[in-house]
Amino acid sequence: MSGPIATKLKTASQVGRIGAHVLYEQLRRPKPTSLAEIPPSVDALTPEWLTAALCKGHPGAWVTGVSTTSGSDGSTTRRVLRIDYNDVGRAAGLPTSVFCKSTPRFTSRAVTVPAAALECEALFYDRIRPGLDLDAPHGYYLAVDNRSGRSMFLMEDVATTRGVVFGDPTKHYIDRSRAESIVTTLATLHGKLWESPRFAGDLASVKDTLRWQTDVNDTIAFPKRTVIGFDRAESVFPSAFRTRRGDIFDALMTSLALHKSAPTTLLHSDVHSRNWYLTPDGGMGLYDWQLISRGSWAMDVAYALSSALTVEDRRAWERDLITLYVDRLAAAGGPPLTADDAWLTYRQQPFHGLVFWLYTIGAGRMQPAMQPDEVSLANLERMTNMIVDLDSFDALRR
Repeated sequence: MSGPIATKLKTASQVGRIGAHVLYEQLRRPKPTSLAEIPPSVDALTPEWLTAALCKGHPGAWVTGVSTTSGSDGSTTRRVLRIDYNDVGRAAGLPTSVFCKSTPRFTSRAVTVPAAALECEALFYDRIRPGLDLDAPHGYYLAVDNRSGRSMFLMEDVATTRGVVFGDPTKHYIDRSRAESIVTTLATLHGKLWESPRFAGDLASVKDTLRWQTDVNDTIAFPKRTVIGFDRAESVFPSAFRTRRGDIFDALMTSLALHKSAPTTLLHSDVHSRNWYLTPDGGMGLYDWQLISRGSWAMDVAYALSSALTVEDRRAWERDLITLYVDRLAAAGGPPLTADDAWLTYRQQPFHGLVFWLYTIGAGRMQPAMQPDEVSLANLERMTNMIVDLDSFDALRR
C-alpha cells in the first residue's frame, strides 16, 4: 500500500506509539544518567547526563548543578539552562549558559516526528553548520528518538554569548542595513550548497520542497487549516486578496512544482522574522533549522522579506535587495542569475510563507500553539500585501 492512506496509517501508528511513551514517562518519571537514553524533558536532566553531553574531551570535568531560566513553548519546548561545573570544567571554558530544545509533550512529538523536523535540525548542526560562514548558533549535543518522540538539543545560547535580540515583527524594526544582512546570509547559505552533489550523498535525506509539502498534506489537515486560518485573519488582508480564498493552496502547490525544473539548493524554509536574531553590530543571524529542504532560492528570500519588512519598506527596497542577493549568491558559489529571471522567480514564491502562517493561526485545539495570534496577523498582513503588489498569482502562469 502506498500514497496518502499508507502515510496516514504510518502516522497513526507513530502517534499511538508516542502516546504510550508519554504515558510511561508521566508514570515513571525517568531521569537518565548516561547518553544511552534521551531525557524526556528539561526537568529530567541530571548532572550526570549533562556531564556526558557537555564535558566530552575534557577529562576530570563534570557538571555540578543545573537550573532553568527563561523559555517559551511552541512546536518544541525551549529553555535556557545555567550550568555549574567543577574547577576543571570552569578552567576548560565549558558553556555555562545553554539553549535547550526538547519535546516533552505529546502534541509536540505528534507534530515533529511525522515531519522528521528534529532529525533535519540535528542533520544541519552535525553535518552542515560546521561548513557555513554565517551567523547561526553552534550545537553542543543533539539527539532524537523517533520511536518515543523524545529529543534533546543543547545549543549555544547566543543571547548570552553574542548579546543578540530575537526578532519579532510586532516589536522590532528591521532597517535597510539589517535587510541587506538577511539577503546576504541567505545568499551565503544558498551559494554554498547550490546544486550540491551532497544531496545524493550525506544530505540525501533532505526532502525537496514539493515532496515535503505533499507528505505533510497526507499526514495532517494542512489544506483545511489553511482555509480556517484565512477566515480568522481576513480582517488584515488587502481587499484585492480577500477574493482569493479558494486559490491559495493550489497556488502553493503550483509554486513548489516549479522547483522541480529549477536549480535547487539547501533552504532553511522557515525564515520568518522570529527565527532571525538581531546582532549588536547591525547584522542578522538565523536559527531554528528544523524544516530544511531542497528547492528554489526564492522561496527563502520571498518568505524572509515578506515577514521581516514593513509593507512600505519592502515595496521601496525589494528590487535593490534582489539585486544584492544575486550579487552575493554569485560570490558565494552560485550562478550569475539574470535580473529578469531572478525577479520573476521571486514573484512566484511568496505562497509557502503565507500558507505556513495561515496554518499557524488556523491551528486546532489538539495542535500546539506555535505562535501568538498578533505575530501571525502581523506576518499575514505583510505577506498578503506582497502577493497583491507582485501579482504573484499571475506570475505563476509565466
